Amino acid sequence: MPKRQKLKKEDTDKIIITQSLWVDTITLTFDKVVCISCDLCHQVCPKEAISLKVQEERIVPDVDEEKCSLCSLCVAFCPVNAIVMRSRNTWKGTEEEIRPILDVGGIPHFSKGMQLNTELCPPGCDLCVKACPREALSLDKSGLKLDRLKCLSCAHCEEACPVKGAIKVTRLFEGNIQVDLDKCPPGCDLCVKACPTHCYTALPGKGVKVDPRHCICCGACYVACPHQAIDLTRLRLRSAEDGYSAVWSRAIDRLLEEHARFINHNETNIIKLMDLLHKSKL
Repeated sequence: MPKRQKLKKEDTDKIIITQSLWVDTITLTFDKVVCISCDLCHQVCPKEAISLKVQEERIVPDVDEEKCSLCSLCVAFCPVNAIVMRSRNTWKGTEEEIRPILDVGGIPHFSKGMQLNTELCPPGCDLCVKACPREALSLDKSGLKLDRLKCLSCAHCEEACPVKGAIKVTRLFEGNIQVDLDKCPPGCDLCVKACPTHCYTALPGKGVKVDPRHCICCGACYVACPHQAIDLTRLRLRSAEDGYSAVWSRAIDRLLEEHARFINHNETNIIKLMDLLHKSKL
C-alpha cells in the first residue's frame, strides 16, 4: 500500500497540513495571526518538523510536512490554541477537534490554569477585566465571563482581585527571567512588543524592566531578542499527572534545564507519596 502524502497549504495567516486516509481526513492548522511567536511548538516537536521564520517583521512557525507525523504534541503545548488538529469522516459526515497524543496516553493533561469562582466576585467589580492583557475576561449583566482560549494564566487578574480565593492561577511553567541591560542597545523594545503578558517595560534611553510575576516562560521575548540579552530558565512544568512516554521525556529535556528536570521529577514523586500516605491514613 503506497504511503499517503501529506499536503501543505500556506498563506500569510495560516499553515494547513492535510493527511487524507480512506474515509478520514486529518488537518493540522497553524494560525499565524493567533500565534504569539513563542518557541514551544518548535521545542517540543519530536520530529523537528517545526522551525521559526520571519514573515512581515513577525516571527512565525514553519512546518516541514514531510517530517511532521501529526502527533499533535505541538497542539497540546501551544499556550494560545493557535494550533488545532481536526478529523473529518466523509462517510459519516462528521468533524471533530482531536488531540491523539493525549488520547493514547503517556502525555499528561496540563494544569487548569486560571480558575474563577464567580460566587465570590463583588457585584459590579471589573478590576480583573481591566488588568487582563489578553481581554480574556469580560463583564456583562450575567456576571464575569472567562474566555479560556485567550487566557495565558499570567496572574494579572489574581493580583488585581480584591477578594482572596475568587481567582486562582496555576501557570504551566515556573521559572526565572533576567535581562542583561549591558547587551540592550538604545531604543530597542522588541521584547516589550513580543511579550503577550505585558511583563516588560521600556526604560528611558536604554534597556527594559521585567516583572517576573507575570512571565509565563513561553519564550516569545527570547525569540524576539536578537542581542542575546534575555536569559530564560524554565524550572517546573505543571501537569495533572506524570508523563512517561519517550516523546514526553524528550520534550521535558528540551524545555527544562538539567537540574530543573531533576527537581520536577522528584517533586512529582513526593506529591504521589504524600497522596498515598494521606489515603492510607497513616
